[in-house]
Amino acid sequence: MKEQICLTGKKIYNKGFAPGTSGNISCRVNDKILLTPTGANLGELAEQDIITTDLCGNVLEGKKAPSSEKFMHFEIYRKRPDIKCIIHAHPPKSIALGVTGKALKTALVAEAVVVLGEVPIVEYETPSTSELARVVAGYFARHDAVIMVNHGVTVAGKGISSTFYKLETLESISEISIITELFGCRNEIPVKKLDELMKIRELRE
Repeated sequence: MKEQICLTGKKIYNKGFAPGTSGNISCRVNDKILLTPTGANLGELAEQDIITTDLCGNVLEGKKAPSSEKFMHFEIYRKRPDIKCIIHAHPPKSIALGVTGKALKTALVAEAVVVLGEVPIVEYETPSTSELARVVAGYFARHDAVIMVNHGVTVAGKGISSTFYKLETLESISEISIITELFGCRNEIPVKKLDELMKIRELRE
């Protein structure tokens, strides 16, 4: 799992979703959490950099400090026992939507509805704080991805690969949303057809 975290970190960095030392990844393995360290470049991670903690955040293994967003990860895991992986990243197009306060229209593309469902925009809270953790985790009671105003995005899933695909899909639909806004017209999927897509989503989950 540590190897998979490092490989996924490289993908996230190479995609431009986590510039500099931004972004973090965690995975739950039984009663332990594997978490990237604070101040790390996700594209340069080595297995020995990954921190192991218990579900309360106590460090069990690793010489570096865990990500400063650890509170958010732990709160989401407590809220959703089914979640096994969380990625927090800073993909620019998704952030642009958050900065402008524009709601993301996943109903523009069928695949986005199936993979993501509804993606809410979370009000601004100071990064790395317990208040941000509480607010974001609250949204994950009913959602698998959020856009955080003036900050970034957080996605969660049952596997590290599927969670990364959600991140990719989120940035893709954000780009489509921005482009259609520039064109000044949109053809959204009809509401009655959305119900069919949501049933497909439920079966995939």
